[in-house]
Amino acid sequence: MTKRIFRGIFLTALSAMILAALLITLSVYYVYEMRMTEELRSEAAYILHGLSRAESELAYFEGFASPNRVTLVAADGTVLYDSSKKASGLDNHYHRPEVNEALKTGSGESRRYSSTLAETTFYYAVMTPDGNVLRLSNTRSSVLGIFLRIAPLLLLIMSGVAVVSLVIARLVSWRIVTPINTLNLDAPLENDVYDELSPLLLRLDRQKKQIAMQMKALAEKQHELSAVTENMREGLILLDANSHVISMNASAGRIFGVEAGRMAGSSILALVRDALVKEAIESAHRGSSADAVFERNGRHYQVLASPVAQNGSATDVVLLMLDITDRYTAEMSRREFTANVSHELKTPLTSISGYAEIMRDGLARPEDMKAFAARICDEANRLIALVNDILELSRLDEHKGLGEKTEVDLLQMAQSVARHFMPRAEEKGIILSVDGMDLSVYGYPALLNEMIANLVDNAVKYTDRGGAVRISVAQRDNSIVLSVCDTGIGIPEEHQPHVFERFYRVDKSHSKATGGTGLGLSIVKHIAAVHDADIRLESEVGKGTCVHILFKRLHQL
Repeated sequence: MTKRIFRGIFLTALSAMILAALLITLSVYYVYEMRMTEELRSEAAYILHGLSRAESELAYFEGFASPNRVTLVAADGTVLYDSSKKASGLDNHYHRPEVNEALKTGSGESRRYSSTLAETTFYYAVMTPDGNVLRLSNTRSSVLGIFLRIAPLLLLIMSGVAVVSLVIARLVSWRIVTPINTLNLDAPLENDVYDELSPLLLRLDRQKKQIAMQMKALAEKQHELSAVTENMREGLILLDANSHVISMNASAGRIFGVEAGRMAGSSILALVRDALVKEAIESAHRGSSADAVFERNGRHYQVLASPVAQNGSATDVVLLMLDITDRYTAEMSRREFTANVSHELKTPLTSISGYAEIMRDGLARPEDMKAFAARICDEANRLIALVNDILELSRLDEHKGLGEKTEVDLLQMAQSVARHFMPRAEEKGIILSVDGMDLSVYGYPALLNEMIANLVDNAVKYTDRGGAVRISVAQRDNSIVLSVCDTGIGIPEEHQPHVFERFYRVDKSHSKATGGTGLGLSIVKHIAAVHDADIRLESEVGKGTCVHILFKRLHQL
């Protein structure tokens, strides 16, 4: 900018100087020409006055001297006298413009320019009393001639002016630009500059405030977006066109066990190499959304890959990772449950169908009919019990038809359940006892009764003759603990994490002999979950098993 201002000022000054020189030259030449014409007219008047008193015009010019050239021309154009040359050697002047005009009007003027000599000759003619024409002329340099004469001086003057113009242009440009270069853009209105910059500074101040507001709004939006993405439970990763990580949130870092801030620029293959995930990402790069499921550290995640369109072409990709472990586990459990239900239903139905076909076809002996009918009845009862347990689990899963909650005295309920199982215990020679404190919980009486009955039923079922089953209600810290302990066969350690799963049996042959459905402990687990209670299992093979139900809400009667 400084160079442009300097160049503009200098060229302006130089142009003005050249134009001024030309105008001055022309003005001087114009004044010079006017003076020359006036001088010729004055001398002509003087000579005419002399001629009017002289005896003859030719006699007047004898011994005449003048700085101008004087010529006397007859009416026919013959030169009678010339102060510079012999009259006899000159051409006829009748057709000279100034002479011809003088013969017609009494006076005439003309000028003739010589390009060779760069000179102009001025002529003035006037009629004499004798009818002749007196012509005076003088030759002076033309405008170009004058200019060429004074050119060295002009060049010297222009050089000096140019040097001064250079200095002034540099100084002025520096004074103009320096305030602009030193503007405090952070506070435009605090600058002390010339008034012409005030509109610019006002606009800068308005734009600065507008930009500040926009930046504040953008920062707030960015902060909100960062807060949302960083507090998302779902993992979020943004990939560029080359499948390199642009950014990822903390949840994604936790999923892959890396520090999110250090993964920028890394390939997604450094995090996950699953073929299905790779195909989903490639599909998103092509512009089509896709999803895949992968497993990491024992948990299952669903990846949703979505393209990000830029200028009409899909390049970047957004990956959203959802933890579907619970859903995946539930789906696996559902499939396993369906398979188990099908198997468990098929077994008694097959048995019932077989015995019924034998009886229908008359293949059974009359004395065996009663036994076959008894077996059909047993299998039907087993089928009914299985269906009832499945319906019970479904009801517990959906939290429907549970009744109303009320105060339930666990000790009294345990004693009631014990009285129900006492005949079976005595039949096997098992000591069944109840002890503890009168403590109550807020819950569903029918479900709690069923839970205790299932625990006692298992304890009596899997305890050998001469063993013992003990039901107790106690207070531990801020919890009520219902315990059912037996001295039965116990559960191997590798089976203990699975005993509360549906249809899970430690010893299937023994379970079949005892007539269980494999859903009792699963129902116990669901009833405990409905009451926000925890289950703890303690068991040792050959020594017995204890199941503890810990209720968090405590009431003492």
